[in-house]
Amino acid sequence: MPRPLWLGQPGRLSNISPMVAMGVLALLVLFVPVALATQGLVEPVADHLSPVSLAILDHVRHGQSFYPAAIDALRENDRALRPALLAIPLPALTVTLAVLPQFVGRLLMVALGLAVMASWLRRIAPVMSHRGPVLLAAILLAAGLYPLIDRAMVAVPEAWAGLLIALSLVQRRPEGSLSAIALGLAAMILSPMALLYGMVMLALAWRAKVRQETIGWMIALAVALLVLAAHAHALHDLVGTADPAMGSPIAILSPGHWVASLASIHAVGFLPMALVVPLTALAALGWANWRQALARRAGATILAYALVALLTGAPVMMLGLSPLFFLGVVFAPDAVRELIAAVRDRRRITVTRVVR
Repeated sequence: MPRPLWLGQPGRLSNISPMVAMGVLALLVLFVPVALATQGLVEPVADHLSPVSLAILDHVRHGQSFYPAAIDALRENDRALRPALLAIPLPALTVTLAVLPQFVGRLLMVALGLAVMASWLRRIAPVMSHRGPVLLAAILLAAGLYPLIDRAMVAVPEAWAGLLIALSLVQRRPEGSLSAIALGLAAMILSPMALLYGMVMLALAWRAKVRQETIGWMIALAVALLVLAAHAHALHDLVGTADPAMGSPIAILSPGHWVASLASIHAVGFLPMALVVPLTALAALGWANWRQALARRAGATILAYALVALLTGAPVMMLGLSPLFFLGVVFAPDAVRELIAAVRDRRRITVTRVVR
């Protein structure tokens, strides 16, 4: 194999067979026209989530209790109230922001975004061969974080949870995972959307046979489920059968619709879809190629949220992968080069029989 272009070591795709490499390239080439052909009108994720969250926060700041405020805000915005456990957010973020000055919440979110960016760049820089890819990584991270730290998203629990998940991933190290578990627990207390992240981390820790980390994630999930149970108990008598209900939980998105929804919560959404779709394919390929434990965990998390978002159409699931997904573009040049090298590999094994 030739020297890696940007990465300091060969990726996972460096040892695949020519047949597999041809199949991967064919899927990538096929994905682009299919996604472009199936795109349609998409409500931006931020426009769907922020009005209700801001309305709830405004009601609570004016002295109303959280649960009546949440129900009133959902009714004012013509949103479904059943099942209440999914329709009504957890109160932790709104109650906290309500007692703080408005600028403090915004500053905290910006600080969290900067911490995510600095932590990821600190982990990426040593594995890159020169500064150009690091600069591109900084641009892609900023593009993924900027929509989340927008003023309208400060009141959205899932935006905070997405940032905490990104920071938890990069904080996890073989020598210690307490900070990663604590950040994951904070995300799960803010939004049930983060429960999927906790389950993915528990599965990976159990598979790696890391006993302390496995126990830590089990405790974190147990605490988060207790919080969710208390939330369900508080909602028990507040929502009746006369309130509007959500539709079917299964709403499979087309590839184009999925890409457009993801782009709507990322700065790449300003680009035409003819560019966004290939970038999406390259980002997925890049994450699959990077040979690092961090990449394995981030890739598993992104895959889990991508599949759930694809099967349910839930906008909140897009926030679980939006901060980091397009960062995979940085690792894509090496992946494409290794695929092409594998396809062109024509090595043959010659067996010579010697008769004595």
